[in-house]
Amino acid sequence: MQDLIREYGGALITVVAILALIAVISVLIGSDEGSVVGQAFSGLISHFFESATGAGASVTPSALP
Repeated sequence: MQDLIREYGGALITVVAILALIAVISVLIGSDEGSVVGQAFSGLISHFFESATGAGASVTPSALP
């Protein structure tokens, strides 16, 4: 077991780090509106249009849901 860790330890650590990075990115970004980044972006766009409309601008976000 020590020989295995001695020879392949660096490669195993690299593989685990890459898999962990992929997992964190997929959780944060995600692929739907339930993700952290998706919700933040949606809230940012909604707040922008509310502020623009409140300031007297005629904004019609026809492309937004």
